Amino acid sequence: MTKIMIIAGTDSSGGAGLTRDTVTASMLGFEILPVVTAVTAQTNAAVVHTTLLSPEAVVQQIKAALITAPPLAIKIGMLGSKDIATAVAHALTDCPVPIVLDPVIKSSSGARLLSGPFPNSLLQNIDVITPNLPEAAILTRRKVAQSVCDITAQARAVLATGPRAVLIKGGHGQGADATDHYIDGSVHLRFNAPRLASGKRGTGCTLATAIACNLARGHRPAQACEQAKIFTNAWLRNDVNPNSAGAVAPYQNP
Repeated sequence: MTKIMIIAGTDSSGGAGLTRDTVTASMLGFEILPVVTAVTAQTNAAVVHTTLLSPEAVVQQIKAALITAPPLAIKIGMLGSKDIATAVAHALTDCPVPIVLDPVIKSSSGARLLSGPFPNSLLQNIDVITPNLPEAAILTRRKVAQSVCDITAQARAVLATGPRAVLIKGGHGQGADATDHYIDGSVHLRFNAPRLASGKRGTGCTLATAIACNLARGHRPAQACEQAKIFTNAWLRNDVNPNSAGAVAPYQNP
């Protein structure tokens, strides 16, 4: 089985983090090379405690994983600190595979999971970054976008820091559809799905890992994001078939 590398924190509730990444990758036909950045004690309602690993411990995991089995793509989730983020960026400088960054800044319960900004040395290595609307506002030091014009401006500002493409997720928005906006240097695409009455923890992990799996298959970033959106929406609707490499039921309008 082919492999992707996941750099992220653990979640004792099993709802997010490396556990969710592993399940998603497996459903899509991939094994993972896990690199732990932090150990968190979480319930479905709150982050109880967080212990960050040392930057050196994270780097040594990356080096050992790369020697063991070169991955076809890398997904980065929770980093926890600027020092860890900088160390990860340095460790991946010459890694010639696509990298997806889910900029985990806060947990779904509101706990802060990153101290300090993402270093430019990391952002400049990223192929796709996947902030939600509040994260995009934090990354650009602006208010949460309320319009397509604002979303576009924030996406351009994020791109100016180094990533080659940005997918701003619309799950925190309003309206009948949850619209994700994909923007790179030349295109702006919108990926729509009906807004669901309730969500699941680990949705951001699921989406970013699915994007990494699709990039590992050789899809272009826009296609990788679109297919990941379809997969994640099917997972949210419990329409994923775990016995067929992540296949999803055909989408039907409700």
